[in-house]
Amino acid sequence: MKCPRCRSVLRVVDYDGVQIEVCSDCRGEWLHAEELEKIVEHHDHVFSPRDLAALESINQPLVAVQAQDRDILNCPHCETIEMERFNYAEASDLQLHKCPECGGIWADKEQLEKVEELVDAWKASLEADTAQYGPILKKIAMEERKEMDRDVSISRFAVVNTILRHLL
Repeated sequence: MKCPRCRSVLRVVDYDGVQIEVCSDCRGEWLHAEELEKIVEHHDHVFSPRDLAALESINQPLVAVQAQDRDILNCPHCETIEMERFNYAEASDLQLHKCPECGGIWADKEQLEKVEELVDAWKASLEADTAQYGPILKKIAMEERKEMDRDVSISRFAVVNTILRHLL
């Protein structure tokens, strides 16, 4: 396979126990479908608080907006399929490319590491977020369950009522 950025040949490397393809020239990384999920779930390196503090740079655009408008990359696996740009985790401003055909993901230089740093930051704040928002989320879940139970009861009543009408 060839790099969608510079057309160099991609080489296979081991990244946290997952075989991915890396460009020797621009250092971009190609992940087949579901490999990003495997890497995020099982990555070996845990980033330090200093590394996590560096995440502030993620809030800055990685590629100029004008460049993004013309940032068209073809999938290295499917070759003729244009990949779609997406914002990883919606609010991160970390732009990756995904092939709509095969599901593979292209990450430019150091973006895969930034994904892992982002996940580590989320994990680090999980306990505090759970303490703060857990009771609210439980309340919402209970209200939704009550509403669903009420809807099921109403629909059961309608079915029973329809059967009774047909019998009488």
